[in-house]
Amino acid sequence: MDLYLNALESLVAQEVERQLQNLPPALVAYINSAQAIAYALNRLPPLYATSEEGWNKQQQKAKTQLAQQIESAVKSGLNAVLQNPLKPSTPLQLPPQTAEKYDRQILVNCPQYASVQLWP
Repeated sequence: MDLYLNALESLVAQEVERQLQNLPPALVAYINSAQAIAYALNRLPPLYATSEEGWNKQQQKAKTQLAQQIESAVKSGLNAVLQNPLKPSTPLQLPPQTAEKYDRQILVNCPQYASVQLWP
């Protein structure tokens, strides 16, 4: 199975974590960071890559050309989630092939999660 990744996903997730650190813990407890990440990604151009070279190029492009847009989109995403923090929702259940793809993606972008079981 060929792998393709959006280079913005890890950068947006990192920015969400950075901005959450500046909020009061009582407020952070009500934020679904996955919703904030999805909100931000839906407002940014996708930067997909299929090779290490493409990944590095897209990451560099995001960091140099989209840094302010990423920060702003994340701020908007956190605000949107905070407008309705207890909104009930059913989390996505990924088919096994997709879960495997995301396992690989997360391990590439976030090696600190290598020992964590990510999907049921």
